[in-house]
Amino acid sequence: MCCRKIEMDDTRQQRFGYPEGSLPVPRVCNALNDFSNGTVECHWHPEFQFGLVLKGELEYLVYRNPTSKIKRSLKAGDGFFINSRVLHSYSQLRNGTEIFIFSISPSFFSSSAVFGNIYQKTVLPVLHSPIFGFFFDHNKERHQVFLELLHGFYKLDPKSADYELHGLELICRIWRILFHELSLLKGTPLLKRLSPAREYRMKQMLDFIHRHYPEPVTVEMIARSANTNRRECFRCFQSSISQTPIEYLNRYRLSVAAYLLISTTQNLASICEQCGFNNVSYFGKLFRQNYGTSPSHYRIMAR
Repeated sequence: MCCRKIEMDDTRQQRFGYPEGSLPVPRVCNALNDFSNGTVECHWHPEFQFGLVLKGELEYLVYRNPTSKIKRSLKAGDGFFINSRVLHSYSQLRNGTEIFIFSISPSFFSSSAVFGNIYQKTVLPVLHSPIFGFFFDHNKERHQVFLELLHGFYKLDPKSADYELHGLELICRIWRILFHELSLLKGTPLLKRLSPAREYRMKQMLDFIHRHYPEPVTVEMIARSANTNRRECFRCFQSSISQTPIEYLNRYRLSVAAYLLISTTQNLASICEQCGFNNVSYFGKLFRQNYGTSPSHYRIMAR
């Protein structure tokens, strides 16, 4: 057994090499025998990630927070989706286990006017959902179409003349099913099931943030949008998505800023203003904390 390791920085962020002059989707087959103890150590990445178990069996760990993790056993034919910035690791349970993985940047669907609209409607809801990901069981009939699409992407030849066109078609179909899976979770983006009253309040407050994020927004304003008080506002956010109202507001603003960085040529000051930040330095600090790089460098890397 070799001692192959994935490349990551000191924050445990994995960095992918993107193919040049082709579909910007890193893809790799991992034979877990190549890794020490058959384990890919704990890491994360800004990209969404999809995977298909080709051979054997593995144990997949997803970390919701430092003290809470989800464990799943996946066998040949099973698949998975891991959301952006979710900490995860996996180890083979059977010698010779192999998996196919491909990753998609959140900016993938924002490279044109048409895709920009798709990004706002179907990518941001996934990006902002606290959903860590999904596992797809080859024994479940309702998962078959999704797994067939993953397998279809695996079988594509990157050297073929229609690779980009065929790959884009499959990715759009994969994302459509993924978005449908998310929509089936009532109360999304809620992580935990709330009482009907709190679920209603949470929806009202999230809708308020999504509409008014460019404006000066306070916790009191968020609470009033659901006819509740500051304390109940905090309780709703903490019990549902484990964030404070302002943390969610800032993360939503940052994701819109990231979209503007790669889809427009506006300067940082203009983007800050449009996203509700009144201080470029503070915006830069928050952006680096959440995306691992400066806004300017992010813009360069994403293009």
